[in-house]
Amino acid sequence: MSRSHVTLILLVIMIISAIKIPISVFGESEKGVDQLREGISLFKQGDYQQAVLSFRSIIFDPEEEVYRPDAYFWIFKAYMAMDNLEDAERNLEFFLNNYPDHIYFSEALYQKGRLLFKQGEFENAIQLLQNFISSYPDSEYIPNAYFWIGESLYSFGQLEEAALIFTKIKEDYPKSFKIEASLYRLSLIEFKKRENELLKLLKWSHEESLKTIEEFQRREKTYEQAIASYQKRLSNLKQEGVHSNLIKEIEQLKRENASLKSRIEILKNQQMSLQSEQAPDESLMQKSEELEKKLKLLQIKEEALTLKESLLDLIEKSPEKR
Repeated sequence: MSRSHVTLILLVIMIISAIKIPISVFGESEKGVDQLREGISLFKQGDYQQAVLSFRSIIFDPEEEVYRPDAYFWIFKAYMAMDNLEDAERNLEFFLNNYPDHIYFSEALYQKGRLLFKQGEFENAIQLLQNFISSYPDSEYIPNAYFWIGESLYSFGQLEEAALIFTKIKEDYPKSFKIEASLYRLSLIEFKKRENELLKLLKWSHEESLKTIEEFQRREKTYEQAIASYQKRLSNLKQEGVHSNLIKEIEQLKRENASLKSRIEILKNQQMSLQSEQAPDESLMQKSEELEKKLKLLQIKEEALTLKESLLDLIEKSPEKR
């Protein structure tokens, strides 16, 4: 063989080596890879139904068995995105039970906790996510797992415990995907705690207002009985020719009693106003203080009326009136 022939053969070999020969030439196919890529692309575009169809075509193709685990995992994610929790759970459970060595297995465990949260199984979600954190401490989904634990606690109404979890995300994972959501939850928890405190204050103010009104009503009844007694005595005294000043004293008592009734009505209106308030604030304390001042004022009035009653008794019992 001449030197030129050898050179030509080497050149042909080099050209053949440089050409990218399709895998299908050797009896294999890239169809499964293409379908998987197509499905993932549709998923990222938000076309979840078409993505599911693309992944299912892999599952039903006996020649693409190697890509079935990926297809089941992505079908689960597509159903989760569509909020079809029943189909999502079925595909995720199949993946977890059949492909424990797959690269997506740890993420699938995390997604199981997230699925349980969305199904309202908060206690099971917390337990599974805690196990995930213990089993895969270096996973990129650790901050997300903490977040869904916090959300589960929040849904339980355990605000203090939830705040601790969200604070941990804030301090330990400030660059995580869930940082903004965690900060929002912290502010919401703080608002809810303040709201609960104000509601307690409103309830206390309402109860104190009721007690004050009941006390005024009791005193009103006492005054009415006293006035009735005075009127009876006045009638008897008129028959004996009592001085007109005594009559004026009785009339004054009537006017004061009418004023007392008016103030009681005002207090009732204030109490109704407290009941109707939806977002209580610091003015509730001022209203309670005003009620206390009014109560003290009326107590002074009551003492004055008592002195007047004593005066009337003295007048009635004086020797000049006998």
